[in-house]
Amino acid sequence: MSEELALYGDETSTPRSIAFFIPCNPPKSTAQASHRIMKRRDGTQFVGKFDSSKGKAVQDELLIMLGQHRPATAFSGPLVLIVEWCYPWRKSEPKKNMVSGWKWCDTRPDVDNLCKLLFDCMTRLGFWVDDSQISRLDFSKKWGDFPGIDIAIEEL
Repeated sequence: MSEELALYGDETSTPRSIAFFIPCNPPKSTAQASHRIMKRRDGTQFVGKFDSSKGKAVQDELLIMLGQHRPATAFSGPLVLIVEWCYPWRKSEPKKNMVSGWKWCDTRPDVDNLCKLLFDCMTRLGFWVDDSQISRLDFSKKWGDFPGIDIAIEEL
């Protein structure tokens, strides 16, 4: 029996998890902001990346904010990632929309681009080995009373 546990792992071990909230005004610029169409000397065009761009600055900012919550060891195996991206209320927002405390955000940036930015930063910081480990993702974007980024990670 003990040899089987050594081969297949301990089924009684509890999965690791982490959850944290970063109070901030979440970035609206994404990793896509650093891409530009450039020209070579021969006149052909290509998509290049500017390191001094707004996208790079946002990525650096996010790395600093996430770095405080980095786990001691990277998560392994399949993961569940739950993210709430909450922007502060717009100045033009009608008071009747603010009564509930939050409202779905249906404007830019796109959720998939925000995911790419967040995943790249969390991979660089060692939250997991590779973002392909994320098996289930729940990402929501909204306006609300408490702006910030709420993140929960759990091993399956």
